Amino acid sequence: MVDVSPKEAVVLPGRNVSFLCRVGVPLQYCRVELPGSRSFNLNTKLSQTRNRVTYYGAGLSAGQCGFTIEQVTEEDNGKIKCYLGLETESQEAIDSVQLTVAKAPKSPELDLSRGTDSLRVYKIHDVLQASCVVRDGRPVANISWYLDDEPIVGDGLSMPTIIDFAKEDLHSKVQNLTRTLQPSDNGKLLKCVASHPALPEESIASRQLDVKYAPIPLTNPIDKFGFELGKPGMISIEIDANPKPQIEWEIRGQKIREGTIDNTGRIEAESAQDLGRGHYVANLRIAAINKQDTETQFILTAYNDMGSQDYTVLISTSAEPEGVDLGVGTIVLIVMSILFVMVIVFVVIFARVKGKWCFSGSSEARNVAESSDTESADARPKEKRNILKLSKQKLNIFKKNDKVGQEIAEEARKMETDEVKIPLDECKDEKDGIVYAELDLVSQNLRPVVRNDDDKTEYAEIVYTPSEDKDKKEEKSTG
Repeated sequence: MVDVSPKEAVVLPGRNVSFLCRVGVPLQYCRVELPGSRSFNLNTKLSQTRNRVTYYGAGLSAGQCGFTIEQVTEEDNGKIKCYLGLETESQEAIDSVQLTVAKAPKSPELDLSRGTDSLRVYKIHDVLQASCVVRDGRPVANISWYLDDEPIVGDGLSMPTIIDFAKEDLHSKVQNLTRTLQPSDNGKLLKCVASHPALPEESIASRQLDVKYAPIPLTNPIDKFGFELGKPGMISIEIDANPKPQIEWEIRGQKIREGTIDNTGRIEAESAQDLGRGHYVANLRIAAINKQDTETQFILTAYNDMGSQDYTVLISTSAEPEGVDLGVGTIVLIVMSILFVMVIVFVVIFARVKGKWCFSGSSEARNVAESSDTESADARPKEKRNILKLSKQKLNIFKKNDKVGQEIAEEARKMETDEVKIPLDECKDEKDGIVYAELDLVSQNLRPVVRNDDDKTEYAEIVYTPSEDKDKKEEKSTG
């Protein structure tokens, strides 16, 4: 197999170029065929001065069949073949290289679609269609788009189309651009830039964009600082519009057109100054600032064929406040911190409402303390106190009447057990926060105690005394 280096090359006319075809065994001969059926037999023994094509390499014995073409011309453009005669093979080895003799393309051609109303005038939000063609280059030229000096990239560019002319090995490239026009495009140069090895510098085709739009609004009111009472002052407002806007000021009900003064002769409205590319400045001169001026709204109206816009201006004798420049990272950190605090507050409120975590015991205790329908109990296994929440429907208050007592006893016999919830003082899981106990109301020794009306109570105290054999309960009525 023949190793060729380089496989292809682009060379300017008049320059030299070398190629090397080689194999791993000695050669009997080395022959090169250039476009146009021009064939050259090459080796180190032949004179190197009679031809433009000369031998290049370490010799046939090294298996190298290289050649140099001096002062390349147009006729050398194309495929070049090298034929290698091997001492160990009956057939010669053949390979080829591609030589491209660069030819500069023609200047780029830039075409733009029509505007809404005329050939070269556009309105804001018009869709501009542009096409750039670079013809007859070898190799094909490269196309780049710019708006002034800013590269245009992205979805607005189509894939380039390449048109080949095989006879002369020339190539043309076409690329389209689609762009929705904005006020910032006005006055800028749309450029199609062609680059090519045969061009000493980039070739450019350009068109200046004329985009019409009404005066652009600004944040109202516009605050102006640093005025001094009793001294002259000037209010300057920059306006973006195309075409040039007309200017009119309204001050305390009086309208002042540009180039005129107010009825006091103290305030003058200057004509709008053109800063270029749709940028203008409107100036209002005040002979001597007074306190009334600092309390007045200066209303500027700018209008052209595309529309109008009002700007409200307030002036102050205070110094302009220094702004705090917060970076994007700082703002994100502040927002995340606020969200984190809000989440914590929400979780705490949710836990308190639902009686979760450490709020479970305190919530139950609060319910017992505030309820008038519960009875308190004091259990003293050591020195701790747990409050028993008893249902009023299950345990009725004691009355002095024996008939009532009998009714209570009868009701007690019908109930096997009554469930009592005991909230723990310590913070535990919700399942452990409630201890279930049974209050035996059907014992044979149950006997209602009837008291006087003055001694009746709806509270009971249950005293718990631990015992190794069994637990004893003693119910004492309390006053």
